[in-house]
Amino acid sequence: MLRKVFLIGIVTLVVAVPAQANQGKELRISGPVVRASAQAVSVENRVGDAMFTCTVPARLAEKVAALKVGDKVRMVCVRHKGRRAELRMIARLGDKADEEKKPEEKRGEKLMAAGEVAELAPGVIVVQSASGRLACRIPAEKQVRLAELKVGDEVKIYCLAGVLVAIERAPVADERKAGDERKLYGRISALSRESVTVQGEAGSLTCTTPAAMAGRIAEHFAVGDSVKMMCRGSELAYLEKV
Repeated sequence: MLRKVFLIGIVTLVVAVPAQANQGKELRISGPVVRASAQAVSVENRVGDAMFTCTVPARLAEKVAALKVGDKVRMVCVRHKGRRAELRMIARLGDKADEEKKPEEKRGEKLMAAGEVAELAPGVIVVQSASGRLACRIPAEKQVRLAELKVGDEVKIYCLAGVLVAIERAPVADERKAGDERKLYGRISALSRESVTVQGEAGSLTCTTPAAMAGRIAEHFAVGDSVKMMCRGSELAYLEKV
């Protein structure tokens, strides 16, 4: 009797091992479709630049056949030893069906907003656009260059992963008083003996060149130079390369 029970235990153990192995190895691939048909689908994985091909079961044949080359998808396949990987799930990136899309994939997107500056605090800018609000962190190297920005200014901002990467300021009417001083970091976009125009991240600034400085400016500066400019009223006070 004990021998019979022992033999039954051995048979059970031997059968259980293949059953576990039949689960196969799960593969998760995200990227553009390279080939798609009712029989197989090939996707170029975004990580590692490798292409994966999975056979398509009958239940997914119609869905896969509707895909086009270049469509960005996420698919899950299962590969058993000695057999080709078989498709288990596929969804276009951005579809509601793609519920398992990782948050870090979304955080890498570049966002843009055009409208008024709604909030401006140390290290943060919030712009109100027609479609909503966009808040971005201002990196330390851009803090000084945005010193003249204020709430209500019309701007266009670009943010990547929640960090400000570029800003364009709408041109404003020049209402400077004779004694007002304005500073701007940027590149010279126009240059003559009469005036200098600098385009920076906070906007554009044009100053008339005093006759005493005209010769030196023409000799040492050119369009495209990266500079720091200060104007007193509408007249150039100093210009230096940075």
